[in-house]
Amino acid sequence: MQLINTWKFNPTAGLVLAIAILAITTISLPVSAQVDDRDRGCEAPRELRHMRERGFYLGLKFIGSSLHVDDDGDGVFFVKDDGGGLQLHAGYSFNRVFSLEFSVGAANHETSVQSIDADFSLVQLFAHYRFRPGHGFRPYVKGGIGGYGLKISNNVASVRVEGGGVPIGGGFDYFFSKHFSLGVDLTHNIINYDKIEIDLGDGATAGFEMDEAGAMTSLGLALAFYF
Repeated sequence: MQLINTWKFNPTAGLVLAIAILAITTISLPVSAQVDDRDRGCEAPRELRHMRERGFYLGLKFIGSSLHVDDDGDGVFFVKDDGGGLQLHAGYSFNRVFSLEFSVGAANHETSVQSIDADFSLVQLFAHYRFRPGHGFRPYVKGGIGGYGLKISNNVASVRVEGGGVPIGGGFDYFFSKHFSLGVDLTHNIINYDKIEIDLGDGATAGFEMDEAGAMTSLGLALAFYF
């Protein structure tokens, strides 16, 4: 398997991007948070007027993932692009439009060899900016930083590549009660793999540095509870 080598990610640039997102959304807060709901179209149903738009929340997300890897086209082994998995996320809404969210997850991808599995894992920190405060339907945009791993293994040995990256995306949440929402989102992860670890299963291991670019795109369906 050869990972796509079309873009080089600089971890410092990823941190700068995340800080820029935080700065922009923070500057926007005083204006956005004070907009009267009546100037934003029809108000939320009466039973949602006191929905939890501030504080902590937890969620579970089912994802369909597309792992962008490149094979040589005539090789015997390759990782299939499409897979599926789960993500858990926890966040804190500082006000009605801005929140920070921590997410962990994993997705399984089949390979061309039945006895070999491919598992993708991720850890992400997002800044969210939500539109239409006070309404049941809440679109948002998000961006942040992440850590990623792709492990390919069988009953004997395994190979794992790891790296950092930048996740960006957007979606919406629909509040169907004061404490619960259903949401859909699309996230694109730009990844730079910088480490490879090989485990031969008999106690022999090896690790090397690498510099290869890749990506993963996910479509998620989430259920969240707001405290």
